[in-house]
Amino acid sequence: MYPLLLESLSMKFKEYIDQTHVFTVSQLAESCGISDSSVKTTLRRAVAAGQIERARRGVYVSKSGRFAAAEVDPFELVSSIDPKAVISFHSALEAHGVAHNVESVCQFRSASIKSAFEYSGVSYVPFPPANGIPTQSVRGRGGLRTTVTTREQTIVDCLSHPDRCGGIEEALMSISLFLYIDAEALKKVVSGKSASLAARTGWLLEQKVDKWRIPPGVLDEFEGMAKGGPFKLDKDSTKSRGWSRRWRLCLPEEEEEAGKWLL
Repeated sequence: MYPLLLESLSMKFKEYIDQTHVFTVSQLAESCGISDSSVKTTLRRAVAAGQIERARRGVYVSKSGRFAAAEVDPFELVSSIDPKAVISFHSALEAHGVAHNVESVCQFRSASIKSAFEYSGVSYVPFPPANGIPTQSVRGRGGLRTTVTTREQTIVDCLSHPDRCGGIEEALMSISLFLYIDAEALKKVVSGKSASLAARTGWLLEQKVDKWRIPPGVLDEFEGMAKGGPFKLDKDSTKSRGWSRRWRLCLPEEEEEAGKWLL
């Protein structure tokens, strides 16, 4: 009986890795009905045989069948580990197809993945979850759908954390590639947050008022939320070469030059 059980287990495992690109130990055990001790043995042998690769502790990538030469989609890998993860920051720009530069980094918000790791030349960087942020589903590079911050939330993330988005110039050049945005949705994301964020967002909308067809009165509403100042477009910048009078906003370059990042 024992050899037959081993043969049956081997067949189940081979069928599973032929059909599943990324999987966790618990997903494998549940799908194939394998005990914990058998899982460890099976995985160790499969890694040695080159049938699978270890992406991080408890997570594996199939190199069997149609996946033999396939690169794993970073978004798919993250979603396989934590289905509730939200692709964010510069990676969200990439997911939306507007990133000015593509980076070998996958950034995401997750409650269960708390430590960074690397796999196949990509650095995976988790951030704490943010409750209530607007998200949407987009098709990832591997063809599967993944959860990502909305265009409007991504804009707010870029203006709030340009250091996580390639720097302020990269962030603005990428944001500028959005064909349109929902001004009301953006206002909802910004409302109740800092006056400095309202000033940065107002300045951005003023630069894109024609292309994004920002409705009349929206800029006035943002100006009303941006009381006080002065503020900084890039909160981490030590340079202040330009100034926006309406938004009381220090710019890292002359306003005309900074505006070119949004053409």
